[in-house]
Amino acid sequence: MDNEKYLGRMAAMVSHDLCNVLATIQQASGLMGDFLYLARKESLKSMGLRPKFKYHDKFQEIIAQVQAQVDRGQGICERLSALGHSTDDGPETADVGVAAALVGSLCGRAAKKHKASLEVACAPEPLKAAARLIDVLTALDTVVQAVLPHCGGEPRALRLAPGRGEGEVFIDVVCAGMAAQGQEALAGALPAGKPGIFTIGIVQGGVRLAFAEAGR
Repeated sequence: MDNEKYLGRMAAMVSHDLCNVLATIQQASGLMGDFLYLARKESLKSMGLRPKFKYHDKFQEIIAQVQAQVDRGQGICERLSALGHSTDDGPETADVGVAAALVGSLCGRAAKKHKASLEVACAPEPLKAAARLIDVLTALDTVVQAVLPHCGGEPRALRLAPGRGEGEVFIDVVCAGMAAQGQEALAGALPAGKPGIFTIGIVQGGVRLAFAEAGR
């Protein structure tokens, strides 16, 4: 438990520091864009006596690329921070819809390695599990990694679908194109569930990760 809290705290701190780095880059690239704009205005004012900066358009393109990557980096930092704070002391419940969205955003690279896309269905309502967020995240990541090698069909698409059953909330991790052979192989590759925390079972095209519903 102490190791878990340490890693969570470090992840949250690193994400905060990275956000500060990205903010500095964003400010500097924005300032460069302002200077380029002023240089073009001065060029126009001089009625052509001052030649236009030769690489103006290329510099603007580079600045736009930097800004786009800063936005991407800030999104990664937000997800890293959420992952880090998942180990904080707090309520012993977690929303499986929120957990599915977080894992879906973090596992994109793993899906690409298997030449698959990853999508997450929106939960229509809060789906509270009687488990800590870190337990839901680690269990779901384990299931996703187990299903990905068996994901077939074209296009290869893995879908995380949160839902509610009788006394439980769940996340189905399914691949519509999975063949029967793939499902049989997947059944033999699945990790065991954890009694009192979650169960793992085969459903059509994939796996259902289920938790007791909190408050019911």
